[in-house]
Amino acid sequence: MVQHPRVAVVVDSSSCLPRDIQEASGITVVPHQLIADGKVYRDGVDIGPREFYQLQQSNGVVTTTSGPSPQAFLEAFQKAASETQKVICITLSPRFSATSYDSAHIAARMAREQRPDLEIRVIDSRAAAGAEGFIALEASRASLRGEGLSEIVSQLEALIPRVQLLAFLDTLHYLGKSGKITKVKAWAGTLLGFKPLTELSQGEARLVAKPRSRAKAMEQLLGIAVERMGDSPSHVNVMHANALQDAQELYERTQRALNCREIFISEFTPVMGAHTGPGLLGLAFYSDL
Repeated sequence: MVQHPRVAVVVDSSSCLPRDIQEASGITVVPHQLIADGKVYRDGVDIGPREFYQLQQSNGVVTTTSGPSPQAFLEAFQKAASETQKVICITLSPRFSATSYDSAHIAARMAREQRPDLEIRVIDSRAAAGAEGFIALEASRASLRGEGLSEIVSQLEALIPRVQLLAFLDTLHYLGKSGKITKVKAWAGTLLGFKPLTELSQGEARLVAKPRSRAKAMEQLLGIAVERMGDSPSHVNVMHANALQDAQELYERTQRALNCREIFISEFTPVMGAHTGPGLLGLAFYSDL
């Protein structure tokens, strides 16, 4: 294989990757902003998921989010430009929030004005959370294998439609206050007493099932993954929002049920958790071709 100059990978913090995997892969994460009672925190810098969800559960605390600024992306591109001339930037689907995608494009134009030799490709992941994380991770792995920018973009275009994300909410309390995921919010009034199992795919949110308990929701979640993956070698990201014990149980059950080529647990991104609330449990997954 022809070795190409390293391609730097940048992703916004709406992705879900354990910090050790992110750092080992050399992925640069651009933080969203988390706002609690008017105080602004940089996601993953000033506050971590566990602290955020604990804060979110405090009486009277109102939480919301704001996407990364063009300046935040520009700083990431400038850092990458000190080591390479080629950058792939992967963002949260603009169908969930346009801010990240738009800011990345603005920053790319600014970076190229400063460094005309810099080649930056901004990719709409058409995903969020663990699915977006897998897309960034595969981009980094391809770069580490020595593949070029065009090759990596082609691989991501083939991967994006295959990565799936299923999750269920523990409560509709936070969703009822959210204006961000509008389609999901519209279900809130009809789902009282349920643990809605949802799918985020290709920039769309879809209600899959309406289990009445966490146990049933976990069973249905895993059942759908097994039905879709079969015996194929699978990559699985078990996501949780301040629900580590349940995540560990789901991890063990998934290991037994699927042919896992890799599986790990990650904390659900507060960028989305601000609107879905603590207690969420989910799986992002895809199979090898």
